[in-house]
Amino acid sequence: MVNGAIPTFTPPTPTFTPPRGDSGSCCAFHPNEPAVTKCARCGKPICQDCADNYQVNDEEFDGKPICYDCCKELVAENIKLLKRQRIKIILQFVFTIIGVIFGALLGVAFSQSQTGQVSIVSVIIMALIGGCLWTFVTNLGKIFANTIKNFAKGAFLGGILWFFIDLIKAIFIAAWGTIKKFFYYTKYAIKTSGFIKSDTNALQQMSDYMEYTQIMSRNIGVDLNTLMSEGNELYENSYAQAVAHYGEAQAEAILRTC
Repeated sequence: MVNGAIPTFTPPTPTFTPPRGDSGSCCAFHPNEPAVTKCARCGKPICQDCADNYQVNDEEFDGKPICYDCCKELVAENIKLLKRQRIKIILQFVFTIIGVIFGALLGVAFSQSQTGQVSIVSVIIMALIGGCLWTFVTNLGKIFANTIKNFAKGAFLGGILWFFIDLIKAIFIAAWGTIKKFFYYTKYAIKTSGFIKSDTNALQQMSDYMEYTQIMSRNIGVDLNTLMSEGNELYENSYAQAVAHYGEAQAEAILRTC
């Protein structure tokens, strides 16, 4: 007691630190959330929500927790790979068309030299051969080699007969190969474009979801409609729009299909 004053004691304000999960740290993307595991690719601590929603169908990381950054990188790399593959398919398609045009021109020149008129049948056959010209030339080389062997054995009639039979087979193989090329190149170009569109859409949805969770984490207690009002952070966010229209459960179900 000093000068008759009664001493007072003010207790410290109690503080509460939320649990930080098994990894002993907070989520790298949501500081208010405890980390429950680490990214299997880069080792960042991530919360339960990140572990549940960012996954990829990849041989190395399939079924393993992946952070948002790694998931985004893997999907972006896959999109680049698909785009390169589509370019290869388109180039093969173009080369086949060039071969068809070259073959058709040869068919025009050949039929005119023989009859003085253009034969549609000759043009079509030569065009189809042109689409698989290398295959035809390779088979033609084998045919001549077999014919020479038959002649060497003294089988002149048989050699000539097999020459024409093999030649017809080579024409058919080349023509059918060209038809299959057009079918497969068209099919895979369409499928690859579909995968690119799907992955690009998934990448955008993942980005919007991460933005949504981070903004909601920073604005606890604030109404979603307020955060989505014109000019605000979630105004053009696709996930926020899905939540507003369908509810949280349905929006999350849509997200997980990505």
